Amino acid sequence: MNKRLKQCPVCNSQLKIVQYHCQNCDTTISGNFEISDFAKLSPAQQEFAKIFICSSGNIKEVEKQLKISYPTVKNRLAEIQVLLCPQSKAKSGSKRKSQELLDLLGEGKLSVEQVLAQLKS
Repeated sequence: MNKRLKQCPVCNSQLKIVQYHCQNCDTTISGNFEISDFAKLSPAQQEFAKIFICSSGNIKEVEKQLKISYPTVKNRLAEIQVLLCPQSKAKSGSKRKSQELLDLLGEGKLSVEQVLAQLKS
C-alpha cells in the first residue's frame, strides 16, 4: 500500500480521499476527507519532525541523532514551517536563504566574503 500517494499519477492533480475501508469488519465509509497537514510532509520531513518532537525540540539532540549541523536543523524546521504555517511564508523566505548560506559556509563551500556579498544582494 502506498501511504504517500498525494497526486494523481496521470495528471498530477491533488488527490482527495473519498473512501475508507476496514479489512477486519468490512465496513466502508464514503465521503470527502482531507489529509492532515502532517501527511502533506514528505517522508523525510515527517521523520525529521518525529525526531524533533521526540527530542522535545532540543536542537543539539536532533543534531546528534541526524548527524547534521545546527544551521541544517534550523533550515529543515523552516521548510516544515512553510508547509504547516502558510501565514509565515513571507517571513521565513529570507531566514531560509540565510540558513542555506550558513550551511554552505559551514560546509566550506562558500567563504565569509561570498556569504556577505550574497546577503547584501
